[in-house]
Amino acid sequence: MSNIVKFDLSPADIQTLSQAGIIPQGTPPAIVQVFAEACRQHGLSPFRKEIYLVPYSTKNGLQYTTIVGIDGLQQKAARTGRFAGVDEEQYDRQPDGSYKSAAQLKVAGTRPITCTVTVYALIGGQRCPFTATTVFDEYYPAVASGRDQYGKAATMPFNMIAKCARAKALKMAFSDELSGLHIEEEMSAYEDTTIEAAKNNAAATVDPADLQKKIAACETVEQLTDLYRTNQAGHKEYAQLFAERKDEITAAQSADNE
Repeated sequence: MSNIVKFDLSPADIQTLSQAGIIPQGTPPAIVQVFAEACRQHGLSPFRKEIYLVPYSTKNGLQYTTIVGIDGLQQKAARTGRFAGVDEEQYDRQPDGSYKSAAQLKVAGTRPITCTVTVYALIGGQRCPFTATTVFDEYYPAVASGRDQYGKAATMPFNMIAKCARAKALKMAFSDELSGLHIEEEMSAYEDTTIEAAKNNAAATVDPADLQKKIAACETVEQLTDLYRTNQAGHKEYAQLFAERKDEITAAQSADNE
């Protein structure tokens, strides 16, 4: 008899995670069970947003993939007992070692071209550096070309590309623990789910009336973002509706906190 303890999600848990945008609304029960098993195997908590489900469009319709958040990667690295810190992000680093800070680029009114992060791991008692550089337009081509002005990478470019660089450095430093795990930006590239790919997908056609109902039903910004991700190609044309609903949700939350 197996001694494996299952990580079960109760109906209440599923509802909570769905409202928080960790499990997409309407996810089939079988997919939820697979997700629960992934949480158990990796020892990560969806309630702390260390691991979550992301829907994506394919030629065969809507599919789901398990994504590990940056917090999840850092948690697994810390458990090894070998994690020894991380340096501050460096933007647009040059061959001579010079670089820009987020503040400098922000004042100049420009987005970062690259982000470099160094993670340290203890190897044989020595603190060893693992440095990784990520290129913004490789991870966020739609934002870099001006096609997407709604997503987080458009409004928080420094934070988002820094997350990608840190994830890459962590995977370099702790390859034995993090091999095969991906953040959302990496999986999007591997699964060819960019906006350009979705434009050629017949299954991505949007029913405007149905979309408006779904937008109105979103009660949190997380749910709204989750809906936008399910079909970015079609939703791009209705970005204003998403923006208006986001303002409504934010205003309501501010009123509740007063």
